[in-house]
Amino acid sequence: MYEQIETGPLYDEVVQWMGTYRSLQARLFSAKHNTQKKLDHTLDGLGERIDERLNELSDEQRSALDCWKSGILPGTYEFDKERLMEKPYCSIRLIHRWDEVQDLDDIAVAAGQEPDPERQAQKKKELEGFFKELRDRKLKRTRQ
Repeated sequence: MYEQIETGPLYDEVVQWMGTYRSLQARLFSAKHNTQKKLDHTLDGLGERIDERLNELSDEQRSALDCWKSGILPGTYEFDKERLMEKPYCSIRLIHRWDEVQDLDDIAVAAGQEPDPERQAQKKKELEGFFKELRDRKLKRTRQ
């Protein structure tokens, strides 16, 4: 289960620029001195363009990105270079994944079948054990 956010060409451009920034930054450390100067100049310009585009994105589009932070001035946003270069590399697009847990008895009832009596007895036993443990903890705290 997930929520998908509508994005546009500005968002895609920012994502592409962030990917380019990451690859150039990784290449910077193994390059020769002259190439390092050129890459550093390119990275500065690219970082400024990314900062400008981040401020043009809507709040919803910005919430779909992972590598940005609030700027010094209120209502401004900056490209988070340190976050982008973390190892292992973080995703540029913000992705939250979670598993949806479904109870097998609920699925059976929805399908018009009878729930499994053995599974229900096991669940009842586990629930009673949980409540017993809670009562025991509460009694233990009140005695102290």
